[in-house]
Amino acid sequence: MSTPSIQNNPLIGIWKLISATAIDADGRVTPDVYGVNPVGYITYTLDGHMMVMFSKSDRPPLSQEVQSPLSPQMQSLPVEELAQAFTTFNAYAGTYTLSGNTVNHQIEIASISNRVGTTLVRTFTLSESRVTLLTTPVLSDGVETVFELVWERI
Repeated sequence: MSTPSIQNNPLIGIWKLISATAIDADGRVTPDVYGVNPVGYITYTLDGHMMVMFSKSDRPPLSQEVQSPLSPQMQSLPVEELAQAFTTFNAYAGTYTLSGNTVNHQIEIASISNRVGTTLVRTFTLSESRVTLLTTPVLSDGVETVFELVWERI
């Protein structure tokens, strides 16, 4: 895989999530889809690897002390609690390629297992120390929706 040099790759580095917004095809905008202060990071390396994780900032703690996701305590949590924890957190990692203002994330591991082996396409714009990533339209409750994530370089 050939990767751009750092001089030609403005995404190299670590970025902190500032906001996540949903934009429906009908023009309706839903700010703060991951809460008012979402928490997350996206990293792009010089050798073409990337990883991202983000969550709502107001996630409630689990009802039991859990030391590992493989522990018996995790398995004994109520299904509703596990579902709530899963749906408020997103993560994936793999490699990436650039083409103009498009970045393609080739997914090797993901919290949503159906994404493994797929490519997620994002368009990006840069403004000073921030990058805005836009997803391709996805069907959300029967409406095509684009998600806009704003990240700040750290």
